[in-house]
Amino acid sequence: MTIIRDQQQDPEKPIDRAAEYVRNADVLLIAAGAGMGVDAGIPDYYGGIQRAHPRLAQIGLNIYDVSNHTLFKQNPALAWGHWLTRQREYMNVLPHVGYQILYDWSKCRKRTLRVITTNLDRHFLRSGFTSDNVFEMHGSMYDAQCMHNCGVDPWPLDTTNMPLVNLNTMLLLGSPPLCIECGGPTRICTALAVDGHWNTSHVEVARIRHETFFYELSAERMLTVLEIGCGTVMAKVRTEATRIIAEHRTRGGHAAHIRINLHQAHIDKHEDNISLPLAALEALRMMKKLLIE
Repeated sequence: MTIIRDQQQDPEKPIDRAAEYVRNADVLLIAAGAGMGVDAGIPDYYGGIQRAHPRLAQIGLNIYDVSNHTLFKQNPALAWGHWLTRQREYMNVLPHVGYQILYDWSKCRKRTLRVITTNLDRHFLRSGFTSDNVFEMHGSMYDAQCMHNCGVDPWPLDTTNMPLVNLNTMLLLGSPPLCIECGGPTRICTALAVDGHWNTSHVEVARIRHETFFYELSAERMLTVLEIGCGTVMAKVRTEATRIIAEHRTRGGHAAHIRINLHQAHIDKHEDNISLPLAALEALRMMKKLLIE
């Protein structure tokens, strides 16, 4: 992909400056939070975490009740009912066009594109990205782990053959999945809201790859971070993006931080920081128009 300057750009406008930083990046890091999926129909956490899980409120539960390791022990039918419902809802949602825009940008030979996200929808992988350049910080709700710690590595769930769920009670209408090694009880292999028992072995490889890449990143390479839809309710990605930017600048590198957030776009003042109070898809489409591919 060859990128040339659009002569109609106004360098004083934030969106034009953002496009310029994307154009000039040697390394483009996509830091995606829940707001990235809103345009596909997946709600974010702005206005309260319950907004993202309305069925829980209807039956008097909140996310901390069901995203809880203890619940898998005390009421596995409810725990699995919630997570299987989320799996099926997310699998029925297609990634929006913004993911394809980012994937197209990844094909540019002059730059390296990497992704960090806490989203569980797997929309980056479903859009053509590979696990080599995507770090899913909270793991995958499409994998299971043994609760007896028998030593088996996390494994992918056979989602097509799982039992149905009663959507009025959120209870699983059948037996929960069992460990493929010891036959013991299992849980979703993702970071739960109330946890302490998450098997991170399948995430550690991606974490080390991610941290090593940015630790070894030469100060001579231009870094642009597109932070998209990362709010303050779950600030893990926002915090990591800020850390990477700060470290690159500390070692003398040029780093731009572009924060795209419809509701919480405020960013610390810096000549290479840009705030875009826009939805994810709108911002990406606007930048695409400014980049002639």
